Amino acid sequence: MKINLKKEKGITMTALVITVIILLILTNMIVYNAQDKKDIDDLTNLYNDIEILNTKVEEFYNTNGTIPAKIKYTNISDLKSANILSNNNDTGDFYVIDLQAMQGLTLNYGREYDDLISEVTDSGIDTSSKELSEDTKNELTTIANNYSDLYIINSNSHNIFYVKGITVSEKTGDKKYYTNYTTPDETTVDLRYIDGILIPDGYYYIGKVDDNWKKIADNESGTIIISTDKTENVETSTENQYYWVKKISISGTQDFSTLSFKDETEKDKFLKSVTHYKGYFKNRKDESKAVYLPIDENKWSETYTENTKYVDKNGDIAYIPKGFRVSLAEGTNEIKDGLVITDNVENNISTGNEFVWVPVDDFSEFVREDFGDTKISSEDFITTGLTESKYYEISANGLNVNETGSTSTKEVQEMYKSIKKYKGFYVGRYETGIDGDTARTLETASDISMAPVIKKGKKIYNYIKWGNSMTDETGGAVEKARSMYENSTLCYGVQWDAILRWLKSFSEISDDITNSTSIGNYDTDGNIATTGYDEAYQLKNIYDLAGNVAEWTMEAYGTDTRVLRGGKSGTTDNMTNRETASPNSINGLYGFRVTLYVKD
Repeated sequence: MKINLKKEKGITMTALVITVIILLILTNMIVYNAQDKKDIDDLTNLYNDIEILNTKVEEFYNTNGTIPAKIKYTNISDLKSANILSNNNDTGDFYVIDLQAMQGLTLNYGREYDDLISEVTDSGIDTSSKELSEDTKNELTTIANNYSDLYIINSNSHNIFYVKGITVSEKTGDKKYYTNYTTPDETTVDLRYIDGILIPDGYYYIGKVDDNWKKIADNESGTIIISTDKTENVETSTENQYYWVKKISISGTQDFSTLSFKDETEKDKFLKSVTHYKGYFKNRKDESKAVYLPIDENKWSETYTENTKYVDKNGDIAYIPKGFRVSLAEGTNEIKDGLVITDNVENNISTGNEFVWVPVDDFSEFVREDFGDTKISSEDFITTGLTESKYYEISANGLNVNETGSTSTKEVQEMYKSIKKYKGFYVGRYETGIDGDTARTLETASDISMAPVIKKGKKIYNYIKWGNSMTDETGGAVEKARSMYENSTLCYGVQWDAILRWLKSFSEISDDITNSTSIGNYDTDGNIATTGYDEAYQLKNIYDLAGNVAEWTMEAYGTDTRVLRGGKSGTTDNMTNRETASPNSINGLYGFRVTLYVKD
């Protein structure tokens, strides 16, 4: 009997004790029945392998939501003949366990796995894609079926079997063992994931249905049904049952208009969940009810004492700057979702400024760009090359500005070298706010003594100019951005474009880059909301690129105006929008966003 997968991660002490007792009982039975010590040793080695794999597979499954296996295996006639497969549990397909996907494995059997992978590699089959074509899957299965010294797993029960088996000479004759039990495992298994979808605590997966709500096989594509009652029939609609609603993005929140939330806080939690898990469960009888998987954002690493390479569970890489902590929570701890860092935590809750990592994997693509128009080459962006001392942000029409040189010369040089070396930078998670409760006004615009913050729920740092002039970068947004850290800057135009290019690389949100109507923070009356006002107005954990205020950048147009990027309240300007203004212009709908580069 295997240890069944539960909601917890890891293995409990009770389960471990039970496992040891079962092994002792089975070992004693083997000693009684087996004819020689070698048989006992061989079978004990098999049992040890199975228990190790059970634990490792469970850990992988709880972390990734899938079993560590891609190659389907169909040569299971011996398993069927041995009468150890359950008609109730072993109903899924069988797959070769990917031994390379799990760390710290030392097994006695399954050594042909390396030979299998070598043959696959030599045949030129590409298995790196997350979704393999049917032809590729069939080709892999054909190759795998030629091997038997392998461990395979059932996709539904997660029961593990050794295809080759171990032959033991017993008093009643030879007997072959394929796993650590000898009769079908009929124990009910409450799977934590179905098709990579996490099942909420307190609910049970009860089956799949087609578009007509008719029950279908688990290995067919259909709608997942969960219930608080594991014995319910999926073809009987009850108030206990919920069905999976896939939502690639939360654009167009009118899709959730039928749902009932007790307050805006619960709605925010719901939207965070949908953003991360790409869907939610909706009640079959009452369309106003939904079940979602809450995300606890209050999990943070210790403070990094030096710049450190960070590798997420997908193998993607970022660098955490000295003095910051990285999020460890679902939805904010993976680079593809928008990796979040903060500079201060109290009681495991972020109380500091928050930034999101923007990957720049191909440095040749780090250029100023007109989306839908002409890309401007890096040679034009950098007037004299990376090794020289003069660097300038360029204007929207390709003309260099500020040619007399300034603080920006060294700043852009360091920023550029950092992004080339570390393959990315950080952008403020929110529009810049003020460290205070009194909103800024035109009358108080000259006072820029208040500290800028990048935190949720703050009043916007608006009514602020870019600087005193095109060549005097003091007295406004440029100065305040630089004041935060030694490696913080006002967002450059090339950085804004890099953010958009990264977001556009995700097919589910590519249309939102040029059409922000469903995700833009656009109050029709032009009212200004606080930072991070609504979860609907974020992409990859970056809030309000399409509104709430237009944001000053280091980009220029000609020699007498600076450029503000993104949409603003009272308009439907999308996040690619450019607005020009004199550098000393002051407006309630003008704010700014801070970026951060990794400094050596």
